Amino acid sequence: MLKHLMIEEMVALVAPWIEDAQRKRLFLSIPEIAGLHDKVVEVHGAVLAVRPSKTGVSAGMTALNDELVKVDERHDHLAKAVSYGIDAHREHCLAEEPPDVGGAEACDRAQASLFPTGLAIIKASPTAESGNTARIALLLDEEPATAAFLKAIPAPGKTTLLHTVQRWIASGKELAAIEHRRDALAAKEKTAPVVNATILAARNQWLRVVAAVLSNLEISSAPAEAIETIRGPILKASERAGRRYASGKTGGAGAEGPRQPAAAGEGGAAAGGAAGVSPPVE
Repeated sequence: MLKHLMIEEMVALVAPWIEDAQRKRLFLSIPEIAGLHDKVVEVHGAVLAVRPSKTGVSAGMTALNDELVKVDERHDHLAKAVSYGIDAHREHCLAEEPPDVGGAEACDRAQASLFPTGLAIIKASPTAESGNTARIALLLDEEPATAAFLKAIPAPGKTTLLHTVQRWIASGKELAAIEHRRDALAAKEKTAPVVNATILAARNQWLRVVAAVLSNLEISSAPAEAIETIRGPILKASERAGRRYASGKTGGAGAEGPRQPAAAGEGGAAAGGAAGVSPPVE
């Protein structure tokens, strides 16, 4: 997945589109992406500017990163457990004789409330994930009917889906706490907070623009060989990064591809208009 690429990889993957004369001409020859070249140059410069120094990462920061990986993985599994649990309950309702249409509609409402963009949230940054679970905690306080609905759905270990949601919310709080500890350590190591913000901004810009390039190539009428030459290295590196993340070497379990929950589908990681820039793919 694009979001699991490291800064050094981002720099290396886009550099040929700018610095290699032949690859640059090929990029500009494809009408669907030619207009994005200036943006590519811009985001390449941004990630180049925030590329990590050769001094490496401290042991303390490495430990926090490893902890973040584990909690993020648990967060993603819990989110999927909740969404799939609601979907399974919906199917059981419709399998009743006669079908429990009201129960199925309640499942749709719960999905829409808890997952307004489907499972796209598990592709977001830890900060966004923790903010989303805080939203859900508030939602359950303000809408007791939703909490009661979840409590009525059985879950493993003689628990209910409400217990799973509560664990999901707790994982979001853990993510926020680890992020705060990372920020504090970065400050202690004389890394100004603005640097962290700059790195995140550069990554997000790069992800949006490259996702737009990939999306526009999907609808391009250019020769298949030309399309593959541009996007092939990106897709291969992204796949490797996803496997690396899933193995726990530098990240947690990779997010799944799009699926269609009962009420709302997920957004694709590289969705975007033909000439626009995709949403964040953090």
